[in-house]
Amino acid sequence: MSPPYAPSQGGSLSTSPRQICGEQQNQIWSPFNEGQAAIGPTVADDDYEDMYDGDSAYDAFSETTDTASMTSSIMKFREENGRTYHSYGSTEHWGPNDEKAQDQQDISHHFWSLILKGEPYLAPVQNPHRVLDLGTGTGIWVIDVAEMHPEADVKGIDVSPIQPMWVPPNARFELDDFNLEWHDVNKYDLIHERELLGSVPDWSMFYERCFRALKPGGWIDCSEPGLFFESFYDTLEPDHPYKLWGTAMLEAGNNAGMSFDVGPYIKQRLEDAGFINVVEKKICCTIGKWSNDPWEREVGAWEQLRLETGVQDFCERRFITNLGWTAEEVAVFAAHMRAAVKNNKLLAHHWFYFVIGQKPIIE
Repeated sequence: MSPPYAPSQGGSLSTSPRQICGEQQNQIWSPFNEGQAAIGPTVADDDYEDMYDGDSAYDAFSETTDTASMTSSIMKFREENGRTYHSYGSTEHWGPNDEKAQDQQDISHHFWSLILKGEPYLAPVQNPHRVLDLGTGTGIWVIDVAEMHPEADVKGIDVSPIQPMWVPPNARFELDDFNLEWHDVNKYDLIHERELLGSVPDWSMFYERCFRALKPGGWIDCSEPGLFFESFYDTLEPDHPYKLWGTAMLEAGNNAGMSFDVGPYIKQRLEDAGFINVVEKKICCTIGKWSNDPWEREVGAWEQLRLETGVQDFCERRFITNLGWTAEEVAVFAAHMRAAVKNNKLLAHHWFYFVIGQKPIIE
């Protein structure tokens, strides 16, 4: 796919919008509207053009891991287009791991916490003994769960050693690649994965490994964003940056062999792997503070910030490596995307998928 915007001249790519909203409405859920039919957020009377005062930031746990015990090969990150990426692992992950990217991950964690009303997971796990977080990033989820369950051993793995040095005594981090062979069998009460889209070559094998690693009766908890941005109010033209984003990200992920369009398929993949009691919940999140619902406004504001600070992180490596774009073309397209994200008059929304499943109990 050629870039829709060149640094020196405009352009467009026509594409048909992907219809993802309104499907399986009996499974769509909101923490504040459980059991209601799926409806679009209601537009607020206020004109929210200025979302942030420029001083707010979510920078908790911004310390980096002590490098003294790390080998030089692991800590010598790859540098591309002024950003750093992991050097360990079997695949080339799309996300950078420098300080800017870590700040964005912390913002994203706060957003996910808000959308679940402060709950770190949806699986009905009461007193877990062993918990595993896959692709832990900056490790805040592990820290939160370790503090919530001081009796549990909570481990996070990632291909980038960027986690904080000071953590609860029952929390730990390991440099590991979940795409390599697993050795854990019947070990964990809860396995958590979030935002792994575009990072897994074989989702069927991934969930089969999770299944084997769980204890009988253990749970997997999956959270993934949808790939496509839409509007209930028909505000997006076919060549709008949001439409182009979905098309380009889909093609880039497919070219890399690691799709970004994963949310709608989690439920079936868990069932195919042998999980029972599989439940899917979909949450529609506004992009921006344009809803008249207080919870939707707060979550939408953080979704806006999450996208605004992360859009170039999400696409740069894939667009350059797998679509053949130049760094300048990516920068121009990212600028168009940021402008769209900040435009509350678009009345846009984004779907999020939450799926849990249980490993059968062996009598």
